[in-house]
Amino acid sequence: MTTFLYILVSAILIYFVAFCVINLLLILLGTTKIHDYNCQVAEGDFDHITKSRVSLPISLIIPAYNEQSIIVDSVLNTLKLDYPIHEVVVVDDGSTDETLSRLVDRFNLKPVESHRSSHIQTNELRAVYESPDHPKLMVISKRNGRRADAINVGVNHSRYPLICVIDADCVLERDGLQHMARPFLFDPDLAAAGGVVRPSNGLTIEDGVITGRSLPHTLLGLNQEVEYARSFQWARIGLNRLHSMLCISGALLLVKRSVIEKTGGPWHKAITDDVEYTMRLHRFIFDRKARHERKCRIAFIPDAVSYTEVPEKLRLYCDQRNRWQRGTLQAIWRNRRMLFNPRYGITGLLGMPYFLIFEALAPLVEFAAYASAITMLIMGLATWQQLLALVFVAYASCILLTLTAVLITETSRFRSTTWREYWKMILSVLLDNFGFHQIRVLTSVWATLQFLIFRRRDLGMQMARVQHSTALQP
Repeated sequence: MTTFLYILVSAILIYFVAFCVINLLLILLGTTKIHDYNCQVAEGDFDHITKSRVSLPISLIIPAYNEQSIIVDSVLNTLKLDYPIHEVVVVDDGSTDETLSRLVDRFNLKPVESHRSSHIQTNELRAVYESPDHPKLMVISKRNGRRADAINVGVNHSRYPLICVIDADCVLERDGLQHMARPFLFDPDLAAAGGVVRPSNGLTIEDGVITGRSLPHTLLGLNQEVEYARSFQWARIGLNRLHSMLCISGALLLVKRSVIEKTGGPWHKAITDDVEYTMRLHRFIFDRKARHERKCRIAFIPDAVSYTEVPEKLRLYCDQRNRWQRGTLQAIWRNRRMLFNPRYGITGLLGMPYFLIFEALAPLVEFAAYASAITMLIMGLATWQQLLALVFVAYASCILLTLTAVLITETSRFRSTTWREYWKMILSVLLDNFGFHQIRVLTSVWATLQFLIFRRRDLGMQMARVQHSTALQP
């Protein structure tokens, strides 16, 4: 038993050192990526995109299920985006609340006949609506079939060569589509692009337009602000530099229509369809390369942002993290042939192993570390002083990495609006490991057991929409 414990603790320490070193390298790679991107962007690029008649038209798809409290503002936000040619396709995925009726009343929707393509198999449609007052808008009602199925319905009914997918609770900056579309104008080999996602809790929205920005007002919401900054400002940008960004958030995805049709769209049985689809998209790119077809690539746009509502109640937060963990495991298992497979280049040899070892399995390793520490303390194999020293090193390392990510965010155009908000972010970084982090670990461990042992594949409890006095207003 003693020998086993020492071996286990040694393995955990090696894992921790590797985690810190790899993520530090990702931060450095991400920083160089942002620098290169900023150097490539010319001052007049976005004005040119706004005024040009040859800018690639975009179909913006919004899957919605029981979003009555925020759906009108979300649609107004997309209709007012500053982009030459775009349409908005809202797909109501069998909502049981007033989502559809509020859209019909607010936008004066009228039923029309559907004359779109059916490249991707989907659930049955109920009705298609258009608005005489808003010619850019189309609303589709369908039988419930999960988010991925709603996205595929939107793809079948869209008209334009670029498909942008956002969640129904998201709002975009007015120039968001310009920043997302710019790389497609300069790179014909670009297949898809993702952007930054940040919490919308704290935004002030008036008639679909962002008029004020502040941080979430609860500790849980503020903690997620830091968590999102950490995720998008180091891991995804650095991994994209290595062609291994295996999760483009469903809150902001831009993909060529031809690509999404060839890949069959998001998988309708996925627990988290954005993770699974991003992995499958990488697989598609390398399979094309193996057939000597035209190369494709995926980009990350560091100055395009989508704001999404995050849960500020612990039960909803835990359910969301549970679903994310189960969805990650499902996506890795479905695309397991990419793991350590040289056919898929650096994605198979580095990206997929990183996602498995340092994302999906990280909560299990940390839980094993807690259990080992307690066991060694009880057996007298370690002292309180030794354990506290290790905890301090781990805490300091995590703080250093997270602070670096937050400081990178502060150099962008999405920096804190006041010094008060800046110091609130710093305080949240320092407090993360005093409760919230441990809750995420325990939730993820339980989700892993549910996925592997109890074979749980449902989506979990749907997030209740809470009206925030400073956030989205119906």
